[in-house]
Amino acid sequence: MSTRFGIELVVGPAFTTRAYRTRNIVCGQYGSWAAEMHMLRMSLVSYFECLETSVDDLVHGAGRVAEVSRKRSSRFSINHCGVTMEGNSIYLDFEQSDSDHPLITLRRDALAMVEELPGVTVPATSDYRHKINLMEHADLPSPVMDDALDFAKGVATDVGVPEEATAWRLVLLRYHSESAGDNWSNGSWAADISWEYLSSYAL
Repeated sequence: MSTRFGIELVVGPAFTTRAYRTRNIVCGQYGSWAAEMHMLRMSLVSYFECLETSVDDLVHGAGRVAEVSRKRSSRFSINHCGVTMEGNSIYLDFEQSDSDHPLITLRRDALAMVEELPGVTVPATSDYRHKINLMEHADLPSPVMDDALDFAKGVATDVGVPEEATAWRLVLLRYHSESAGDNWSNGSWAADISWEYLSSYAL
């Protein structure tokens, strides 16, 4: 069994409800279930390795990161710029142009905390984006992906996904997958991934 950890941002229930419905419809329509294997969340530091001897430090560190963020900007709002596509993934794009936005700062603090811990290995993050996946690792031809993007945009509009979300919880998860092996970068985990909460902190 292969194990990884993730620090995730969960947005407010009102946004989550509508975004989850959109994701469910899009994944069902195109028979692509990788995104549906997860809770609806924005991954801040994803699929990193951590020795069990360092898990307690990780839990406490995530709590400190959440506390600092809460004091700095409690329940901050995040606007997305719509549904977009990159490669074989379709997502709500929350990328921010302001480098001092609370979301950017939260992710930076979480990444710095994890990288400072002993026994932790963080994968390369050069292609990181702030996003909530609606469909990912879809094995579909390019023309079908284009159709799926148009469909996802229509569903998001029809369901009424708000333009603004509210930061709600910072959560720490432990992921398990037999099929992923040592490579969690290509969606091989989607066949059998499971996850468990280790901690959850108010933002």
